[in-house]
Amino acid sequence: MSASAWPWLKWASLLVSVGSIVIAVLLMWLDTPQDLQTASTDTEKPQTRVESPVIVERKDGDIIWQLRALEANQQLDGQMNLDTPTLILFTQSGQEVTINSKQAWFDPVKRNVRFQEQVRVDYKEWLLTSSELTYISATDVLHVPDKFIIKGGSITAKGKNMRLHRGSEEINVDDGIWIEDKNPQWNGE
Repeated sequence: MSASAWPWLKWASLLVSVGSIVIAVLLMWLDTPQDLQTASTDTEKPQTRVESPVIVERKDGDIIWQLRALEANQQLDGQMNLDTPTLILFTQSGQEVTINSKQAWFDPVKRNVRFQEQVRVDYKEWLLTSSELTYISATDVLHVPDKFIIKGGSITAKGKNMRLHRGSEEINVDDGIWIEDKNPQWNGE
């Protein structure tokens, strides 16, 4: 190609580019907002909310735990936010431990559940209340990192940082515990 054709080719390319931009802006300007709105609502968004989910963990054919909630919402980090969750843990001896709260987060990869807001644990005649509780699936442990209160019969216990091992039903309190028995069977003699 000759040197004199290059300037014409540059101007022709510039004219085509500017012309296409002007046409695109004109078409967008002529399109009304109602047309844009109906076009965007025609595409279905992925469902991130599930009503009444039920998740069950089994081991060797036995149910280890069952998690239910009023509703679950998938979060961007992969966790599920649960509204009014209930977790039922089954101990080795077949007893049920029921955990309720206002909300929880379930990690589907690690299978951990973190409960928050008005946590309540019912086990036989015992009631535990706390602001937070986490079930760690890999170690099969319930962990109450904050303050807790346990009531049952004539006994009231208060403490902080408790761990309950589901398999052995062993309880450890790392930051101290205070226990009051209103009807002691031993009178100190």
